Amino acid sequence: MTQPDHTQDETTAPISRTGILLLGGGAGSLLLTGLLLWWREGDRLFTDGLIAALVACF
Repeated sequence: MTQPDHTQDETTAPISRTGILLLGGGAGSLLLTGLLLWWREGDRLFTDGLIAALVACF
């Protein structure tokens, strides 16, 4: 006889739907923010802004 394979431990809680929606909403808002910045700033965003951010990191 074979027993069913329990791949998930009984003590771990399943990922909640609210958590998945919050992660998706956060990713979507970051994408929309990037698109808004690209629309308003254009090439300047990735020339001046990116160079300044890299210089600030190092």
